[in-house]
Amino acid sequence: MIFFTLRVKVPGDRRKDFLGSARLITGPTEVQKGCLRSRLYQELGDPDTMLFVEEWESREELEHHIKSDRYRIILSLMDLSDMPPEVKLNTVSKTEGLEAIEKVRGLD
Repeated sequence: MIFFTLRVKVPGDRRKDFLGSARLITGPTEVQKGCLRSRLYQELGDPDTMLFVEEWESREELEHHIKSDRYRIILSLMDLSDMPPEVKLNTVSKTEGLEAIEKVRGLD
């Protein structure tokens, strides 16, 4: 699984444009082959900071998305940032859930 994260700082006067563009991309991205999730979050302590997160089944599917015309919307989101955007691609080889916490806490 691949996680794509984009962290940007968008001042209040540009936030409306940012959110409008983000709405144009999250839904259509989520229905693309290989996309598991596409979400937008706002930092609790700093309402100007946004975190855009996508989860993909494979690197190849993410790369296909990056090459698409629709990806220009994500690039425009980066342009609205007051600071250099922080972009991360994380590869996850194993995912665990509540059972991991239960095991560590000795609840199983």
